[in-house]
Amino acid sequence: MSKTLLLIPHYNDAERVEPFLNDLLETLPSHFAILVSDDGSLLQQRSRLEALISEFPECQDRPTLLSPLFTDINQGKGSVVRRGWAQAENYSLIAFADADGAVSAKEILRAERYMRQQGVGADALFASRVKMLGRSVKRSGLRHYAGRIFATLVSVTADLPAYDTQCGLKIIKTEHYKKISPYLKTAGFSFDVELCMFLMKSGSRIIEFPVDWQDIAGSKVNLLRDSIRMALEVFKIRHRVSMISTL
Repeated sequence: MSKTLLLIPHYNDAERVEPFLNDLLETLPSHFAILVSDDGSLLQQRSRLEALISEFPECQDRPTLLSPLFTDINQGKGSVVRRGWAQAENYSLIAFADADGAVSAKEILRAERYMRQQGVGADALFASRVKMLGRSVKRSGLRHYAGRIFATLVSVTADLPAYDTQCGLKIIKTEHYKKISPYLKTAGFSFDVELCMFLMKSGSRIIEFPVDWQDIAGSKVNLLRDSIRMALEVFKIRHRVSMISTL
């Protein structure tokens, strides 16, 4: 079976990433490789992450846990995802999942298997936090309504018909990502919007995939500050996309 690279962006998150890595290693099959890409964490956090990863035993029927990537400067989620995905030469699918484990390993595997099904025809899968029958979305009211306001803002500003661009799981066919990777510039949380817009510009087919979601304490997103910053970034992204005729 072809391989999948799952990237975990990490920033001072060793406490939350440890149980998530355990979940991934216990749940995902051996065709997965897991790569933690660190975004300039404090030295103590980096040391803890390195020690944690070195302690996981290798096992044939488990995913491969790759050596983490480190940078000395905090650059943002978009930067560490792009840096990690640049290692994806031998993988047919690339993915990222947020380090808090809000989307569980079981849900990641369900989404990845859906992508691999014959007849789905999707080039990229964006997980989505939709409250619907059969799905469990446990999220505070404040974060839910803030997320809906931002999603509406993105939809109007970027003319992007997506319900939830910011859910922490994306899976993409590597060949489709390579077509757009030279155009991706956003360093921060708006990377998800940029990724979606350039995939659409290139003609890639994106599907939204409802997943179970569990809010995990310790989020580094400031709802007011980051929403304003992301809205401004979305304007800039839309302008850059509009300046490109075809991909």
